Amino acid sequence: MKREGIIPPKFADTFSRIDFESEPLPILCMYPIPEAVSLESFKISVCGLEGRPKFISWSDLDDLPRVRMRVPLICQIFNWSEVVEWEGIRLVDFLDQAMLGTVPEGYYAIYSRDGHYFETLSRDQARDPRVLLATGLNGAPLPDPHGAPVRLVVPFLQGFKSVKWVRAIRAFRRDPLGIKILRGQSKEAQLSEAWRKKYGIEPPDLKTKE
Repeated sequence: MKREGIIPPKFADTFSRIDFESEPLPILCMYPIPEAVSLESFKISVCGLEGRPKFISWSDLDDLPRVRMRVPLICQIFNWSEVVEWEGIRLVDFLDQAMLGTVPEGYYAIYSRDGHYFETLSRDQARDPRVLLATGLNGAPLPDPHGAPVRLVVPFLQGFKSVKWVRAIRAFRRDPLGIKILRGQSKEAQLSEAWRKKYGIEPPDLKTKE
């Protein structure tokens, strides 16, 4: 597939890898791709507000429903988007299974196995049913360059929020910010009105608290 209209940002030269010829999605990595691990041996470290971390294996989640979702991945920073099918479990189901809560105005930080990258979601964003922990892409197991064995998918925010190679999730009372803000590469992750209209995307209602 020839991808047109790509507009690299000024900081593109800081990326470890940029490959818009890759299938089924481009490869965009700020840091080197971590060593592959199997889903069978994979564990997610979680830590709640009480500060006591624990590990959850993927087999611990066997009872959670698997869902498929065909949605766009939108990289507003590069002026690129593509519609693909993800398969995985809803993040909200994982949070409930792990009993990983936070205050109504709290946040979650999601960390990558590359050892550097992390991004955050508000409690409302994290509990939106469109947010997945994905293990499949277009009917096949998730490829290593695209975040295997588990990556985050947040279709209503800019693509950099969809953290690849998830290794840990931690609850916070306040937003610890994400690496894009900390590095001065983004002020916010909201999609522009043009992107939202193109794909009919509605953001979560931040006024609604459970």
